Order: sequence, then C-alpha cells, then structure tokens
Amino acid sequence: MTKLIATDLDGTFFYPKRKIGMIPRRSLKFARKFIANGGKILLVTGRSHFFTIHVEEKVGANLDVIGMNGAYMLVDGEVFQEHFLSPIVTNLVEDIQNRFKVKGMMLLSKRYPLLIDGPDMTALRKYFYRFYYWSQGVYAEDYLVSHSLFQNELRGNNVYKLMFYFGLTKRGVDRASEANKYIRSHYGDSLEASWTGGFIEITPKGSSKANGIKKYLELKGIKEDELVVVGDSGNDISMFNAFYDRSFCMSHASKKVKKYAKHIIRRFHDLQAYL
Repeated sequence: MTKLIATDLDGTFFYPKRKIGMIPRRSLKFARKFIANGGKILLVTGRSHFFTIHVEEKVGANLDVIGMNGAYMLVDGEVFQEHFLSPIVTNLVEDIQNRFKVKGMMLLSKRYPLLIDGPDMTALRKYFYRFYYWSQGVYAEDYLVSHSLFQNELRGNNVYKLMFYFGLTKRGVDRASEANKYIRSHYGDSLEASWTGGFIEITPKGSSKANGIKKYLELKGIKEDELVVVGDSGNDISMFNAFYDRSFCMSHASKKVKKYAKHIIRRFHDLQAYL
C-alpha cells in the first residue's frame, strides 16, 4: 500500500502549468483524495520555503517539504534540518564566470527567496527579468536584482542553492553541460551540481532529493515499498536511482532523464492507475 507520494513541483505536480490555478484540476483532486484517505504528499523541490506555503494553501493541507534539492527539510511546519553551501562557493562563482559565458546567476538563501546577479546587468536585462517573472503568474518567486546583496549573501554562509544560467538555445544548453562537468570534476568534493537544460544547480555536499527522502522515511517510519517518487528533470534522477522500482517520470521529460525511471506517466494524476 502506498502511504507517501514524494513529488517534484515544476514540470510534475504543476504540469501542465496553470498560471492562475497553479495545480491542474484533476491532479489537485487526486492529491486531496489521496490525503483524505490517509496518504501523505511530500514536496521534493528546488524551490524555497517562501513559495511552498502557497502550494499548501492550494492543496488545503499541511505538507512536509524537502526543498532546495535536499538542502533543507520542513516537517510538521518546523525546520528539521538544513545545510548551507561552504565558503568555497565564492571561488566557484569567480572561476565559472571567468571560464564560461554565464548570462545570469541566482541565489536562494535562508533570508532571500531569490537574488539575481550577472554580467552586464543593464536596464534592458532587468526589464527582461521583471517581464519574465510577471509572465509566470502564480509560479513567480519574489526576487531582487542586486549585485551588492548577492555578493554579501554569497559570503554569509546561509546559502541553500546557487544557480548558473547559460541560455535556452542549444549553445547555452551545451555550455551548461560543459560547465557542469567541470564543476563536478573540480569541486565535486565540496558541493553537488546538477544540470537541467541551460541551468546548473549547486547545492551543499550530500544534499540531494534522494538523501532527503531517505531521512524523511526514517523519521516517519515509512517503508520504501510504501513510497512512490515522481519527477521530470535532472535533479530528480537521484530519487529515481534510489527508489527505482517505485519511480515515475513525466513523459515530456528529456530522454536523458526518462531512462532512469521505471514508469512513465503523462500527468501527475495518472498515478492513481498504479496505486
């Protein structure tokens, strides 16, 4: 019997996007029914705790969270554990900027849901960020564009996650892939790096969605065969590997991600056919 669904948000629980409603109607109905019948839904996401409270409000239930790809865990509304990037991240930022053409950087910390910095932060580029987040509707994170705040927070040892953006063109995606290999090779002993499209996500060493779920199962006394995991992107591969027999990947995911999961589904609510 399945007691726990550990789900990614963007591209998974939120798919297809509903910029006003947030969660597609049938998926929301399934989630509420699963909870009403005694099940638990665990949000396993790269997003911040500032955002996941809105998901709880939409579902109408208190939800536990493994956020920032495992950098923190919220259980019963309280911080159970949290991990921060080491000071070496300041060297990493300088190194990657010098070696690769980085278009933007995003920082998510205990204090800020999203800080943005990058080279050539012109008025036009700031307008682009403003327009982009406006266009995201309910999915938009609160953000600030500030070089000084970004640098101060980077040195403050309270950073959950750092992101590098290289662009969404094939050239940008290829550059992100190359940079990710470099980071894993040269900084792999100090941090975790995952690659999704034109983005690289940097999290504290040992922090991953899989490790977070394992600790959560132990804490709640839930067995692995009572769990299913579902996701769609590169940072979900760790949980596909760890819980392969109970893994589900969205059909719109890239082939490089889908090959790691045992089952393929089109929508989150398709899980009910398996459960």
